[in-house]
Amino acid sequence: MKLGSKVAASTATAALAIGGITLMAAPAQADLITLCSGHGGAITLPTDLKVPAGASCYLDGTVIQGDVTVEEGANLHIVGGSIKGEVSVNTEGYFDASDSTVDGDLVNAGSYGTYLEEGSSVAELRAQAADGAANDGFVYVVDSSAASIDAATGELYANGARVGGGVNADGVVYADIYDSVIRGDLTVNGSASGGILCDSEVLGDATYSASSGPVAVGAGETEGYCASVNYIDGDLSVTGVSGGAYIDNNIVGGDLVANGNSPTAQIGDANRVRGGIVTQEVAMRALAAEVTAEFEAHEADLEELVEEARAETIEDAIEAGPAFE
Repeated sequence: MKLGSKVAASTATAALAIGGITLMAAPAQADLITLCSGHGGAITLPTDLKVPAGASCYLDGTVIQGDVTVEEGANLHIVGGSIKGEVSVNTEGYFDASDSTVDGDLVNAGSYGTYLEEGSSVAELRAQAADGAANDGFVYVVDSSAASIDAATGELYANGARVGGGVNADGVVYADIYDSVIRGDLTVNGSASGGILCDSEVLGDATYSASSGPVAVGAGETEGYCASVNYIDGDLSVTGVSGGAYIDNNIVGGDLVANGNSPTAQIGDANRVRGGIVTQEVAMRALAAEVTAEFEAHEADLEELVEEARAETIEDAIEAGPAFE
């Protein structure tokens, strides 16, 4: 189930009377910063924007011509807006974009998390650890796009994503990708809770290594997962996985390599491989109930986190009053 429709409904319940004033001005100046604590509407800010530590900012139709900084423990939710610069989300900060564009990079540094939905777009999307962060953070992308994704911490979940380049997830909690197109390589290394690739296209190599959780690439039509095939233009490699490896329903343009996994990878008969096959394998069986439950829990947990964070952001921002007067 996609989260977008559920969360969008919660946003619609927050009725705001925001004027449609547009302030035309010169491009953003590096030494000018607008602080946002509260809610704002369809105006153009010719400055950078900062959400102060602990504050909440809710923007509807706002255009920001500079960079955006979400400081420690702050929240920003932007709907139908545009950010011409970069977005930095600091320790325990939360960034939430719906039907919005970010021309620059979006960088999470020890953040609580980032959620993109309803056609939002960013340049490079990065998640990195930070000293003093209380959690690993998350990157949640639904029906949105990024030039590339590079995650070195937290949870990575994409459904209906379009990635112009590659996706690299190194040391994340998990990397789950559904119904998405990646126009580059997909690399998942050292994920604690594994990851799944379903109904997706990877126009490069797909590599999974050293995961201690379950890895499912295709994995057939078990419990509604992967109703159609994955298409991987390059090589598919699944090695060193200790949480269980499941490979089925894939079209692989290059080689299929699945060895060094313990337990031995389960490989189905619905894979079509144009290159060589180097595997240690056993026949594909249905995903165990505990495996499907773990993948289901990934999405359910993120849904809960995002719903709570968005509701808190909107409530606090409305209570704080107009941000720009």
